[in-house]
Amino acid sequence: MSGQAKHIYEFGTYRIDARDHLLLRDEEVVPLAPKAFDLLLVLVENSGRVLSKEELMKLVWPDSFVEEANLSRHVFSLRKALGEDGDPNKYIETIPRRGYRFVAGVTEVQDESDELVVAEHSRSRIIIEQMDAPILAPDYRGSDRTGRVLALVAGTRRRTILLALACAGTLVLAVAIYFWKTGNTVVEPTATGVKSIGVLPFKPLVADRRNESLEIGMADTLISKLSGITQLIVRPLSAIRKYTGLEQDSIAAGRELGVDYVLEGNLQMEGEKVRATVRLLRVKDGRAIWTDKFDEKSSDSVFSIQDSISQQVARALVPTLTGAEQRQLAKRYTDNTEAYNLYLTGRFFWNRFNEEGLKKAIDYFNQAIAIDPNYALAYTGLAGVYNVQGALGIVPPAETWSKAKWAAEKAVELDDKLAKAHQVLGTVKLMYEWDWSGAERELTRAMELNPTDGDPHNIYAYYYEAKGQLDKGLSEMRRAQELAPLSAVINADVASAFYYQGNYEEAINAWRKAEQINPHFGLPPLCLPAQIYEQKGEYDRAIAECQKAFSIFGRDPGILAVLGYTYAVSGKRREAQIILAEIESLWKRRYFSPIDVALIYTGLGDKDAAFAWLTKAYDARDPQLIWVRVEPELKSLHTDPRFTDLLHRMNVAQ
Repeated sequence: MSGQAKHIYEFGTYRIDARDHLLLRDEEVVPLAPKAFDLLLVLVENSGRVLSKEELMKLVWPDSFVEEANLSRHVFSLRKALGEDGDPNKYIETIPRRGYRFVAGVTEVQDESDELVVAEHSRSRIIIEQMDAPILAPDYRGSDRTGRVLALVAGTRRRTILLALACAGTLVLAVAIYFWKTGNTVVEPTATGVKSIGVLPFKPLVADRRNESLEIGMADTLISKLSGITQLIVRPLSAIRKYTGLEQDSIAAGRELGVDYVLEGNLQMEGEKVRATVRLLRVKDGRAIWTDKFDEKSSDSVFSIQDSISQQVARALVPTLTGAEQRQLAKRYTDNTEAYNLYLTGRFFWNRFNEEGLKKAIDYFNQAIAIDPNYALAYTGLAGVYNVQGALGIVPPAETWSKAKWAAEKAVELDDKLAKAHQVLGTVKLMYEWDWSGAERELTRAMELNPTDGDPHNIYAYYYEAKGQLDKGLSEMRRAQELAPLSAVINADVASAFYYQGNYEEAINAWRKAEQINPHFGLPPLCLPAQIYEQKGEYDRAIAECQKAFSIFGRDPGILAVLGYTYAVSGKRREAQIILAEIESLWKRRYFSPIDVALIYTGLGDKDAAFAWLTKAYDARDPQLIWVRVEPELKSLHTDPRFTDLLHRMNVAQ
């Protein structure tokens, strides 16, 4: 090496030796996989310039066609090596939808000294970082499965480097052969105890050819399959739905989810062809435990791909499976690809949680059922949408709850072991029929069938709240939050549980957490921050929260109700009367919960009118009525005999 000039680049406390492929920090070698080093060198040599993803992939993998996900994962490994955890743009800046730019100041020096000596002692190569193996397309099974021996460096640059591996050639060779024979799977040591996993929404192999319903649908299906394994805690769909962005860092998502492992994948369906690459990553160090690639000619093979993924993930994480668990992994709810795709599209529109999306979801679920009348999941989805329509007051409950009940009962009839079917049936019995024992039975069954899903715990908390057992309600809500820590809906319901208890500080903290999870979160008619501040006597802040909600949802009756009530109890009766006239005028044009109008009359002290509107809610079987006994703003009605009578008619003992 003597006499040959080296390209040396320095930035911050780091120094790059381009010729010898070394990165040093304060004279200590920073371990990097070969392709990670190549990527860093390209970025540094082009410091200050935006490099597109396509350009980077051509420069780093000039002889291979690799997927975009491979680049993202190597950027993540570089950021980790450079200590960017607290500031992800300290050195490498992500340019959304374009590429990356190295932003730190770089100094280039020429160094002809030979003070740093690194010797290679074996041609045998061992995998030191799983992600160094590129994810190739169309087939990576024949790619190089090994890495390189990393020299162990001791002392400063001015001392000769001694290799600790000088006498370990035989061991290195044996390990290298082992990894070569085992392919892309790194065997995870058998461990006792329960492991946790987050199955992230799949991403497109080609960014401009997205099929979002299939991307999140694949995750949904795999969550369902893996949730039947007792030694796995699987985050529900509500917890992982936020990770649909193409720039999402899987390991960062895993940390947010608080899981041991994440499953990520890239997917594309083009005509009858299915292409997918899947990776199981360990969150604590970003290491790939298992990878596989699928390139199938028939769209029907999406089912076999799901089966294979779930079985291989289970095999990697769980030593042994029971017969029931094996059957759950192999279970398919339909073998019809068209019905499956229609169901996934219905789920996609359902998750938009707005009036138009819910209507489209109903249409797609019905189309799936028409193709496969025995598709239990499609009936479950249909029942769920009808439940949401009624709960949000989009249509009168009389038009939805009977349909929801029919679809839920059909789903249970087709598959009594489908947890979601029991959950939606329990919701119908709770919120429309006020069949308390039936609701408890169905929700308990759902939790038994899928202990790792937070949603049935969330609904079960409603059951306790309706019966006035607030401590038990909060306990169930907390359990739901543990299982789905990043669900904005569940965190908002935790805030409601604190609100019903009168613990307003905890309530507002929980609500703000929900807003942090989803800055655009908020479901009309929920205007909880305003209600919290109103109960604390901070009327101006309550009014400001209502105005903020109007800017998002418009003049929604739920928000109008809280604003009118706040005006009334704060002594602004004229303003309250104006809001009351607006909301009663709106009632003539569309359905919404009559409790909204009753609330304003309660604030004005007109109990007769308040009970008249509560009676309308009872006659309509309005789902919001189950919270009537715990709503602090209706507390002034509790001593009236008519309130006791209402609870008895709802079969809720006082």
